[in-house]
Amino acid sequence: MVTTIEISGYIEDLLEALVRAGLYSSKTEAIREAVRRLVESYDLKDLSLRAFKNGGISFQLAVDISGISMDELIWFFLSHDTPPQLGADSDEEVNEGVKALRDKGLVVLDLSSLYVMLELNLFSYLPKLNKRFVVPDKVQERAQALLLRFSKMRGLIVVMDGVEVMRVNKSLAEFSRKNGISLQESHAIYLAKKMNGVLLSDDKRTRQVAKVHGVPAAPSVSLLVLGRDVGVLDEQTFKSLLGRLGSIPL
Repeated sequence: MVTTIEISGYIEDLLEALVRAGLYSSKTEAIREAVRRLVESYDLKDLSLRAFKNGGISFQLAVDISGISMDELIWFFLSHDTPPQLGADSDEEVNEGVKALRDKGLVVLDLSSLYVMLELNLFSYLPKLNKRFVVPDKVQERAQALLLRFSKMRGLIVVMDGVEVMRVNKSLAEFSRKNGISLQESHAIYLAKKMNGVLLSDDKRTRQVAKVHGVPAAPSVSLLVLGRDVGVLDEQTFKSLLGRLGSIPL
């Protein structure tokens, strides 16, 4: 996305002087350098925390702003007594999610649900659920850092087995801005709506935005319950995964 900035008066004269002096090849280059230095002067983690506490953005957008990984920002938020608003609010929401997952043959993942799947190592169970699991290409791009971290942690290459990557050719920057969510979240919601699927997300704001726009959404715990109900997970495995889910700082 291209941003247009109008500059005039003293600032424009100064930029032209810098170019004439040979310090920059163009005013555009000078502006880019100024913006880069401005951004580097900020504590982006603190900015993301302030924006999130104001109630205007999702946690996943806060991750994008912060420049660090999802798990790192979770701990940063918790160290500042700010829950990241991830997971499920109630049994009712979990049950609604189970119903949505039963009714739909396609499940779209976002970064938050991918994070949970990686933490619980759930990918091996996906083919047994007889669902089609997909992620938008934007989500897949953002997930690379998580995949690399888990690969290093486990000493083997971790991949998203059973998950298709789908390209979204749709401009959703304005939708993201209006709803206070990241571009990858917007792509996940759009894909779920376009393909008549359900969004699997552990970000509460993302699920709220999805539902407002007519897209059914479920937290990851609903997928575990569904797995138990259809016999993919036995009771012991279900309780073990549920316990591990509870230990994830969501």
